[in-house]
Amino acid sequence: MKLKFKYITFSALLCATVSSCDLDVIPPSDIATQTFWKTDKDAWAALNGLYAELPGMDIWDEMYTDFAHSHKPWEGPYELVQTNGITAGNDFGYGYSTVRIANTFLLNVDKCEMDEALKERMKAEARFFRAWQYLQLTTKFGKAYVFTDVPEYNVPNVQRDPVEKVQNFVLTELKEIADILPDSYDGSKYNETSRITRAAAFTLRARAALYFGNYTEAEASAGLVISEGHHSLFRVTSLNAAQQKEAVEMEKYIDFEYLASLGVSKDKFIKGIFSYETLWHKENASPENEEYILTREYMADDNNSDWTRYTYIRPSQMGSGYSSYEPMQDLVSTYWNVDGKTRPEDITEENRRAMFSDMWMKYFTTKGTDKDGNTTYASVSPAEFRAKVPTLDIKSIPYMQEFRNRDSRLYASILFPLKGWQETDFNGDFYYMWDPFKAGSDGNESWTGYSYRKLVSLTPYQGWLSVEDYPVIRYAEVLLTYAEARIRNSGWDDKVQSALNDLRDRCGMPNVPVSMATDAALEFVRNERSIELSAEGHRFDDIRRYGVEYCREVMNGETTAPCGGFDVKSQTWQKYVVINKTWGDRLMLMPIPTSAMDVNPLLKDDQNPGY
Repeated sequence: MKLKFKYITFSALLCATVSSCDLDVIPPSDIATQTFWKTDKDAWAALNGLYAELPGMDIWDEMYTDFAHSHKPWEGPYELVQTNGITAGNDFGYGYSTVRIANTFLLNVDKCEMDEALKERMKAEARFFRAWQYLQLTTKFGKAYVFTDVPEYNVPNVQRDPVEKVQNFVLTELKEIADILPDSYDGSKYNETSRITRAAAFTLRARAALYFGNYTEAEASAGLVISEGHHSLFRVTSLNAAQQKEAVEMEKYIDFEYLASLGVSKDKFIKGIFSYETLWHKENASPENEEYILTREYMADDNNSDWTRYTYIRPSQMGSGYSSYEPMQDLVSTYWNVDGKTRPEDITEENRRAMFSDMWMKYFTTKGTDKDGNTTYASVSPAEFRAKVPTLDIKSIPYMQEFRNRDSRLYASILFPLKGWQETDFNGDFYYMWDPFKAGSDGNESWTGYSYRKLVSLTPYQGWLSVEDYPVIRYAEVLLTYAEARIRNSGWDDKVQSALNDLRDRCGMPNVPVSMATDAALEFVRNERSIELSAEGHRFDDIRRYGVEYCREVMNGETTAPCGGFDVKSQTWQKYVVINKTWGDRLMLMPIPTSAMDVNPLLKDDQNPGY
């Protein structure tokens, strides 16, 4: 049963931040209580207001990192973070409205005449959202004010509580509610699918413990989710016609004889690509998917849809989309070779540019003359490009070697030049065209050389919107959390390998090594996590918990596109710098925004360092 969020307006009546206010007015929440909090229907409506707080696709945090980029400044302060340019004028989600909504529910639901067991379950669901918000607050801002009541609008200004108190509150809450919540729901009234489950509580607890450096609790919580067996990774068992057509194209990219020598068949590798990719497609996106631990449900409604998946990350070449959220070379270079344990050798910017420009001038550039008789150069039309690509010997083109014999998830996640994609809503055969003549100039084309394939919606709603359900938490994260925590606790052992090999089996990739030193194992699982969870909003939290030195390593330096503009006079292609990343250690925490300090002056003396 879909949660019809469009009818749930009660949350707006409950929402207010913790701050002082001199206005002598009756709070909306007091008005609501005069006619509300009577029946189980009221409780259900109020609780659904919290479910409406669930995020959808969470790629934005990734665009603060080395993996993704947004070239439209009005879409967010992404480049400002990547270049250490943020100020207290930027708000990165400092707010307590979700906490206040949850507390209002918890303090009023006992007034409702309803089944007591249902009431206790609903309370546990509300506490989950409160813990969720405190996890976001402490991860981004460190200290936070922990409160379990509903302060009046003229509440005195309050100090933030120590980080340790916030962390303990999150872990305790999630452990307590896990024992109240059911393993599953039957879909009946008040027992809808996609509600908070025991597994969701323990998975969020595992994530929180991992972020807090409490590896014992992270391993224990993730281990419970694994052992209780209510979730598993999604796998396809057969291919449709479009997927079969792309499987033929993969002969140009994968040496399947070599892959077989590593213990993986062509069939398993190909199914691994589509098992990973179609996990997010509409036909598989639902709470019934056993990989979905917590689902953000959408409806075919203007108020309950997602722009990101059909607009921001979708390449405009497909007839819509802005390509304004784009993966960077740093991410592409992260994907394993097909052996699953080594990464490609670094390619210098100069060599990559030389190889790309040679390919583009040879196959995809036309020469002409302007009105003054000067030679001009331009890329072939998209139709000419699509006709040309299938005729090429990909294996013989130097530039394309970078994309041969790579991790199956690269092909499922990234659109790179010349790669085909058949299972789309595009009218005809699709091959990704990145036009270097447009580098850094066309706002609706990728500026990095790549676009996303992973998460892109193929089922638009009213042209520019997506209504696919989205896995806010999925089982793959559990396996990765368990593996990392156990490495830190016990080293690289058979249980770590079992968790990671489950991921490898789903992706059609070779098993992980059977032995590895602890430091190498941690680096290995970090890379595996980067690949498996790419574009899902984990990267910014991850790099900061890895420590300052790691951040300095990955968040400094230039990220370039494969090629830049062509200089007709010199007959040379230019270097194109997408962004020159600059890390500042202050970015370990985000600034408390000026808007919050204006209403609570006590925060001015408690600003995070460096702002």
